[in-house]
Amino acid sequence: MFLGKLSEKEKNAFISLSVHASNSNGDFAEEEKMMIQEYCKEMGIPFFDANNAISMDEIIAVFQESDQPIKKIILLETLGLVYSDGVFDESEKGFISDFAKKIGLTEEDVVKQTAAIKEYLAALKKVAEAIL
Repeated sequence: MFLGKLSEKEKNAFISLSVHASNSNGDFAEEEKMMIQEYCKEMGIPFFDANNAISMDEIIAVFQESDQPIKKIILLETLGLVYSDGVFDESEKGFISDFAKKIGLTEEDVVKQTAAIKEYLAALKKVAEAIL
């Protein structure tokens, strides 16, 4: 939704983050792979090979330098990714919370963004049901 606002460095870090987030519960679901493809399209970058993901330390270093609105976009989009397979388990929750804290976001930010993505997904579901 908002990934066009990222710098090239942030885009590349975000795609690597997406791979790590998808693997955080040990299940890299098909829905998550499709979301990553969509992220690449949205950002105008070639499809990403998961084997080329940079380390979490490198990702964190990139986003620690980002402005607060960018950090919140990253959090929102990452939450959308981990929710894409319909499961948001304790491993994913821990991953999200830890990442947010390390880049300078608060637990309140995580709670607000989680509520926002749930509302967004519920609205999408209603729209899809209305069409079908």
